[in-house]
Amino acid sequence: MTLNFSERADQLTDQLRIIEHESHDSDELFYCAYILGLLGLHSSVEGDGSLTFDQYFYNELQATISAENLTEEDRAAINTLWKKVTT
Repeated sequence: MTLNFSERADQLTDQLRIIEHESHDSDELFYCAYILGLLGLHSSVEGDGSLTFDQYFYNELQATISAENLTEEDRAAINTLWKKVTT
């Protein structure tokens, strides 16, 4: 079954919430919140397909990271977390 973008965003949100609830690391909590905030903004985009949404969102994530003043460590950790929930 092909998920629409909203369903895929919900699926990823659920995975991030699990990580968030199990984490005791303030950095990991920040990374979860960072991605969750962006997912909330982009979940209403129209489209179908998990891989299509993942690529769309990854591009948006990279654009946002580039525009923000994040450390290289934070950038790498956010990307690692994104890979974790999408694989």
